[in-house]
Amino acid sequence: MKQLVNPNLHDLSPYKPGKPIEEIQRKYNLEKVVKLASNENPFPIPDRVSDAIRDELGSLHFYPDSDSYYLKEKIASYLNVKSENLILGPGSSEVIKMIVRAFLKPGETVLTSDKTFLMYRIASIETSGKESFVQVDMTNDYCYDLNGFRKAMDDKTKIIFIANPNNPTGTMLPKAELLKFIEEVPEDKLVVLDNAYQEYVMDPGNYLDGIDLAVSRKNVIVLRTFSKIYALAGLRVGYAVANEDVIFYLGKVKSPFNISRLAQRAAIASLDCNDFKEKSAALNAKNRDVLFGKLERMGMNPLASQANFILFFPGTDIKVLNERMLQEGVIIRPLQPFGFDNAMRVTVGVEEDNEYFLNKLGKVLAE
Repeated sequence: MKQLVNPNLHDLSPYKPGKPIEEIQRKYNLEKVVKLASNENPFPIPDRVSDAIRDELGSLHFYPDSDSYYLKEKIASYLNVKSENLILGPGSSEVIKMIVRAFLKPGETVLTSDKTFLMYRIASIETSGKESFVQVDMTNDYCYDLNGFRKAMDDKTKIIFIANPNNPTGTMLPKAELLKFIEEVPEDKLVVLDNAYQEYVMDPGNYLDGIDLAVSRKNVIVLRTFSKIYALAGLRVGYAVANEDVIFYLGKVKSPFNISRLAQRAAIASLDCNDFKEKSAALNAKNRDVLFGKLERMGMNPLASQANFILFFPGTDIKVLNERMLQEGVIIRPLQPFGFDNAMRVTVGVEEDNEYFLNKLGKVLAE
């Protein structure tokens, strides 16, 4: 069988998402399980979005609009760009794969940081093999090292992925620093700003959303998602903002009907729920601060985060800790696949779930 498989896959470890609640309930015979592993919005979708989904149920025997016309028009109006500057995918993970398939040629490389979102590595190796993937060590304070990027860039570099804020560290590059770097990147190299957690940043004046750059330049792409602040993780909608020429070529690798009817209707309705977005961001900030403080007092060495999760260093065997937390009905994320052998990531949940996590963590550590 091995000889039949794309040889690039031999060097590839698949992405392993956080375990679903139902699996842990079955495995450990638990009634209550709290999931704080996948950076989901802990608040259910607004009634307006639920109504839009129900309204679409009678049309599920039809394929969706393959071009997502009305959703693109809504996003375009929201961002003050043209619909021709947009392309959608079932989550930004799929858009990342589209970018690599469309623009990475044989012999070229993808450049990013270590300890960042795993899909950059997966998409690169899947398409062009392990030689196509180059990563730079993070700084001592767990930020992207843009000076390291400058040194690592060469004639082979084609795509540069920057997650800001970064997953799983929650650290953020300041606006001026990131803008200076982008302006130095030659026009024959693409810079992809992955802004999945943009809405959680509490200092927007120091944040580069990159939309104007993406529209005006031909080597900047901005990624956004409805999976986080808009609470549509279960429907999978992400998108890219870029120059029309870039979007044209991404369209060549886009699968038809890639956004479901329900997802399109829900995302359209979500953009009219600004109060929900603001409430989610405000409660996340409040709960994140409380959670950070309590982890710090427990000696967990948490990292200050600009996202809806916190990375922490528990100072104990991660595999053992993770297994015991699962047995206690708490799903958080061990970070070995991201390059951290000594860290875990916890999503900021509602107050009740955060307290449940902290109580179980204290119990397990005391053992």
